[in-house]
Amino acid sequence: MKSIKSKIFVFALLSTLIPSLVLGLLSFHLNENLIKDNVKRELRILASHASHELDAWVNQNIHEGKSLTSAKIIIDALSTAANLQNGYIKVSPEILTHYLSSVHKKLETILELTVVDINKNVFASSSDQHILTEPLKNLWLDSNTSHQPLVSPPLWSEQFETIVVSIALPIVSYDDYILGQLVLTYDLQNIKPLLKGSTKSPRGEIYLFDSNGSALLATHTDVSYPSFFDSRTFQYLRNNPGESLTFRSFSQKNVIGLAYKAETLPVTIIAEKNHKDVYAAWTKQRNLYFILVSVSIFIVAIIAIYLGHSIVTPLQRLINATGQIVKGNLDISITVATRQKDEVGKLAQMFNLMTEKLRRSQTKILAANKTMLQKNQQLEKLSITDGLTGLYNRNKLNQIISDQLLRFQRNKRPFAVLMIDVDYFKVLNDKLGHVIGDEILAATAGTLTQSIRSIDFAARYGGDEFIIILTETTVKEAVITAERIRSQASEIHCKTIDKIINITLSIGIIQSEPKDISPTALISRADQALYEAKHAGRNQAYTISPDTEYVASLNSD
Repeated sequence: MKSIKSKIFVFALLSTLIPSLVLGLLSFHLNENLIKDNVKRELRILASHASHELDAWVNQNIHEGKSLTSAKIIIDALSTAANLQNGYIKVSPEILTHYLSSVHKKLETILELTVVDINKNVFASSSDQHILTEPLKNLWLDSNTSHQPLVSPPLWSEQFETIVVSIALPIVSYDDYILGQLVLTYDLQNIKPLLKGSTKSPRGEIYLFDSNGSALLATHTDVSYPSFFDSRTFQYLRNNPGESLTFRSFSQKNVIGLAYKAETLPVTIIAEKNHKDVYAAWTKQRNLYFILVSVSIFIVAIIAIYLGHSIVTPLQRLINATGQIVKGNLDISITVATRQKDEVGKLAQMFNLMTEKLRRSQTKILAANKTMLQKNQQLEKLSITDGLTGLYNRNKLNQIISDQLLRFQRNKRPFAVLMIDVDYFKVLNDKLGHVIGDEILAATAGTLTQSIRSIDFAARYGGDEFIIILTETTVKEAVITAERIRSQASEIHCKTIDKIINITLSIGIIQSEPKDISPTALISRADQALYEAKHAGRNQAYTISPDTEYVASLNSD
């Protein structure tokens, strides 16, 4: 027998996918951080290598230039220009220019060789249009000129149409006096093969920027000067050397990069890697992971549908059926498949048995309730009605009068009270017997019921006295009703003796007044009016109106 426990066990196994997903995502997050750390380390190595190559290139050029500054022809030329002894010139500027041109032809990496005297004047140059400008003059030969070489910031040369770097080396006399400087001008593009040709450094792109954020050189990309970088990104990288940042490069691709500052050359080195290339393997693994997760979710969904069909659906039917029972509908049953023999199937069978028993019990309870309701209705009727006449009894009469008094106080609409007495009833009762007397009272009660409206009330006050409450009725209107009652009750057919018995009624009529504060006070005034009707000769109605104390109505005569 297939147990529901096994299904729950399968579902519990599937639920382990959730922590697996969490651990997988956590693993990818940690792997991403590891990649970031590795990329940062590689970029630092790349930038550091570029910095070393720049320093090595500058130092090599300085060393190459120093060998030229010690040339006797250059020292003699500047010494002659400084002393001019006896007007004899050992080496003229033309001779030195010829010498510099010959050296320039041998050193292909140098764009220009220029000798500057102590007064910042160009003494000789390998080029007719030398590159020495005022900013360079001010940078080199001044009061602080020392024996140390000076390197200029990279500048755009209109003459050579490229970015150039100039190195100024002091020319020292034989007795250690500075005679001037030798300025060597190089094409910055010469450094490009060195930056991208190393097999030791990681793969990536190297950019050189000047202090204004303009790109000077790129190892694998051609940049035109000036090509300005995003200022905010450049300032952040420059102010936070060694800290990686993801940004948009010149090629409009997302890259990860960091900045270093070269020591010998006043440039900013930015090393960067393509973000897509860095995370290619990670992205591939992530996509494969999500595919596997999607397949797993699909499988779990199929199994969940099966579990829902085999467990949840029957339980939902049980819930719906229980809801119908709560609403009172017991004519309901659950269909149980013949092959469903697990706990849910047994529960459905027990539910049907319970429903059947509840239906039987409900039938018995409904029958008992119906009988009890009838009994209660009878008891309620007996508690408020007179057993002989069927009219309201005295207790109910007091309640009716109390309600009418409250309504009268609210809406100020009067109601009338008729107190009725059968004339000489005691003589008839003694003469004809109690059975005939009871029949006379019942017939009189029937006449009263037929003579009033559905909104009025009739009650037996006691013995042969009756009281009628006419709602929202004045004394004048009540007189008409009283006369109708008197005329209809003049002849009563007694079935017991099969005779017509003539009776008369005395009626006292009053109208509710503000001074009536209780049923007793109201009935007392009605009783006074009845007394006046009897005292005036019976068989008549007597009214007490609010205007006059006693007013006799028309009698039957």
